[in-house]
Amino acid sequence: MARKKRPSRTSKKVYCFIVEGCTEENYLNHLKKLYKKSVTIKNCKGGNAKGVMEKAKKIIENDLFSGYLIWFDKDRYFYETDYNLKKNLESKTNVEKIFMSEPCIEKWLLAHFEETNFNQPECNFFENRLRDKKYIPNYKKNECMLLEKFINKNNIDTAIINYPEIGNILKKYFKIMSGSR
Repeated sequence: MARKKRPSRTSKKVYCFIVEGCTEENYLNHLKKLYKKSVTIKNCKGGNAKGVMEKAKKIIENDLFSGYLIWFDKDRYFYETDYNLKKNLESKTNVEKIFMSEPCIEKWLLAHFEETNFNQPECNFFENRLRDKKYIPNYKKNECMLLEKFINKNNIDTAIINYPEIGNILKKYFKIMSGSR
């Protein structure tokens, strides 16, 4: 009697998020806890988009992960000097996506509480609005405990709707769908 063939195993994709700074890292760590997902996060410790992308290029050279996502703020992206580096990274088969918070991560955080269709180029506007509206009282960049206290599954659903460009990170890589409370 012939042996039955076992179905071949498909390896689970393991992603690495390469992020600009502590706020992105803290946010993603919070998502990992809320949704019990396993992703690796590499923090580039701030700087500008070019610095983040150069560090990402070095990290990717080791190629330990199935896919890489790079996330930084657009307020420090300069088309004239950063475009070619961005295109080079996007052409790599293991780079899934480059996300840019426009103009900064604080706009994404504000999207958890209200629509964010403001044409504001200044990050201070979004930081102040988070504090002034008391969505995240005493908001300070890089304060991870504040995110854990004020960001929850309900307002994550709101953010996905209010800012779909970044919400796609959650939908695709954390398998979060709106209404998934």
